Amino acid sequence: MPALSSEARAIALLALAAFVSASAFRICDPMLPQLAAEFGTTTGQAARAVTAFAVAYGVLQMFFGPVGDRYGKYRVVSVATVACALGSAGAVMAGSLDMLVFCRALSGAAGAGIVPLSMAWIGDNVPYERRQATLARFLTGTILGMSAGQLAGGLFADTVGWRWAFAALVAGYLIVGVLLHLEVRRQRAAGFAQVDPSAP
Repeated sequence: MPALSSEARAIALLALAAFVSASAFRICDPMLPQLAAEFGTTTGQAARAVTAFAVAYGVLQMFFGPVGDRYGKYRVVSVATVACALGSAGAVMAGSLDMLVFCRALSGAAGAGIVPLSMAWIGDNVPYERRQATLARFLTGTILGMSAGQLAGGLFADTVGWRWAFAALVAGYLIVGVLLHLEVRRQRAAGFAQVDPSAP
């Protein structure tokens, strides 16, 4: 029973990381008019903030496979989550569109490892008979995150300002990143191998 409880908690934290990452993916979509007005440009140019995240997210996914195998998938997810917080913090303080685009690319690059490595970790550690159901529950976090990101981006931009949307991402990433790190330490101290089975 303790091992099952530990597994459930570990997967729930991965799902939370996927939720925040998916929110970040879509959070810029509804705020493009506000970004264009802020930086004195067109919505087409402001859309580079969306493109930068998406391209970095797609290209860097292949990079995280070997890194996860080398250092441990769960550990790398925790580090990537904190790195996303740094990118989002830069977006909060961006004084130009180019700076915002750069910070969005940084967040996309770091976030590229969260969902694939989480799914790989589940594949490594959840028994086959429960794996598909577990993956389905995990992916629910990603789907909900995309919807929440669009909703939050629009609400923040229309009320308190678009920078607060990224501030909310910073808070979400940091909270989940710390919890992931604590889970790695707790599992290691308890002698459970499943958190970092591939770590040196």
